[in-house]
Amino acid sequence: METINDYIDKKLVHSIHTSSRRSFRSCRRRYDLAYRQMYYPLVTPPPLEFGVAFHAAMEEWYRPEFWQKPTQLDVALQRFKMECDAQLKRYKRLNPNPDQEKVNEYKERIELGLNMIRHYCENMSPEYDNGFTPIKVEIEFEVPITGPTGEWVWCKCDQCWRRYNAYENLILGAEAYRNGAWPGLPVTYGGRLDMLAKDDLGRFWVYDWKTTARLLNEGKEESFLELDDQVSSYLWALTYYNIRCAGFVYVEIKKEYPKIPRRLDKTRQYRSFSTDRNTLTTYEMARKTFDEQDHEVYTQGFYDDYLNWLRLDGPRFTQRHQIHKNDYEINQIGLNIYYEAQDIVNSPLIYPTPGRFSCPSCMYRQVCLGMNQGEDYKYTLNTMFEKKEKHYYEEQKPSTE
Repeated sequence: METINDYIDKKLVHSIHTSSRRSFRSCRRRYDLAYRQMYYPLVTPPPLEFGVAFHAAMEEWYRPEFWQKPTQLDVALQRFKMECDAQLKRYKRLNPNPDQEKVNEYKERIELGLNMIRHYCENMSPEYDNGFTPIKVEIEFEVPITGPTGEWVWCKCDQCWRRYNAYENLILGAEAYRNGAWPGLPVTYGGRLDMLAKDDLGRFWVYDWKTTARLLNEGKEESFLELDDQVSSYLWALTYYNIRCAGFVYVEIKKEYPKIPRRLDKTRQYRSFSTDRNTLTTYEMARKTFDEQDHEVYTQGFYDDYLNWLRLDGPRFTQRHQIHKNDYEINQIGLNIYYEAQDIVNSPLIYPTPGRFSCPSCMYRQVCLGMNQGEDYKYTLNTMFEKKEKHYYEEQKPSTE
């Protein structure tokens, strides 16, 4: 093997992903258990991974060959339903007699997803999806991590050695070769981006969509996107393929859909429909409902204040954040990944990093406590976790959540 692509094609690399980078920075003990020792918790998969199914629908909606064609929405809805059905089938295979509560939850999320897709595709996409053309969706990448002068990063960890040994089937003198002439495997950066698009000015943009229970408070909370290390790293990765991007577009989609205002049991201030500001509806939907079903009161202006509020400050079901990145920023992202990779590969130090907010939700919490107290933590590992051969991102479909 002479080139980096030879190693990548044969999957003879130490691949670093955003999740492993964040885990390493957050707590080295957790990183070691998850990404070096490959211990994953024993959990029963839920009947519906909503983000995965919704992601599949968005993949079809923005697929270039379907773009702006009449059948586009039907294909997206069908893909969502097919993914959900496949997930439920897998769940029933592991749980032959699922709880009725789980089945009901599955049905509710099917309804939620189909309505979210319809609203997004019929109302939001026509408003926002102008001035660009999808180039490709679901782009997997594996690119070398190189230093300032183009040098490769090499790794000789146990995982890399097992991978290389399995490929070469080494027997005699293997350990001597490992500790001597063997350079290791090259370290790469892997991931998958949702969509690459080109705008009317010929600039490339990376799109990333997320389903969320609460949209970011625009003007305050979205500022973290300027320092985002996930989508920004995609921009750097694409430079390996000679694609220079102007930035990325972060698309938030609320896990809700608009509903018509509730009809009151009795009229209130002449109105037959609720004007409760907690109602998840839109100006267009409410105005049409009032006009068609309470026309006289509507024309007399009794709904005007509520409709004006809906138009200006009402519930939002999606929002986009367009983040520009110049060439210097993108190059710095790659340099930072190089420094971080050196730390991940070469640092032998493993220690916990306790945090008030991170520890309570950490899946390795009991193991960590056992290690701190000198207990038999391996019993906990062997009973609550399974030792895998592949990382989750090598097996799991992408999600919007």
